[in-house]
Amino acid sequence: MTDAELLIECKKGLDISLDNASLDNVLTQKLRAVKVYMKNAGVSDSMLNSDLAIGCLVVGVTDLWNLKGGDVAFSPVFHVLLAQIAIKSTVT
Repeated sequence: MTDAELLIECKKGLDISLDNASLDNVLTQKLRAVKVYMKNAGVSDSMLNSDLAIGCLVVGVTDLWNLKGGDVAFSPVFHVLLAQIAIKSTVT
């Protein structure tokens, strides 16, 4: 899935109108950061396009979107999904 397609999924997950392009740059930046984080955690490129991984990416972007000043944290659900995808990446 391309970054443009993932951006659409993120906007849906954040309930942002698909017609609203004013936030695309910041969302794309967060999307790329989450993708790299997931790859560094052991998620294979093939698993990165799975439905579960796309859901995890959206959760991760949402977590970064909702940060408060000084906070740097992914939610527990993000970590659970990430662990499942990383494990699946090693067994397939």
